Amino acid sequence: MLTRISETAQTLRSIIESAKSGDADIPWLPRFPEKCCNFAANLLLLELSDAGVDGLRRMIGTVQDERGDDLATHVWVQAGDVVVDITADQFGQPKVIVEEQPAWHASLADVKPFLPKRDLAEGVSDAEITRLRELYQDALSKLASFR
Repeated sequence: MLTRISETAQTLRSIIESAKSGDADIPWLPRFPEKCCNFAANLLLLELSDAGVDGLRRMIGTVQDERGDDLATHVWVQAGDVVVDITADQFGQPKVIVEEQPAWHASLADVKPFLPKRDLAEGVSDAEITRLRELYQDALSKLASFR
């Protein structure tokens, strides 16, 4: 399963990068990966769901500086105990992270489910997947030509 998760994450990151250099008309794309973690996490959740990965949910944590001051929040996907993140490079981390308990994610403050009523411990519901697919229909169709 880890191979499938990793391949799916790497592929989506490559598609988004190709779309960015191909000037796809997606509002947040020009700044990718900067301040795009929520958009990317939702797309990643959909891709992983399509790949048959279960137990998916979005997580959020706070990035802090060495003094403990809050700098930003960050969103990623978890598949069970595996962190899957395609935008951590905006914070000096690898472009794609797929591993259990990466040190950087463990260092984030106030880590919790992104939407507690939707990002359940057992994973998001089929209804949430459908809702996200409807919300991201335009972006998904624009990214399709870069697959």
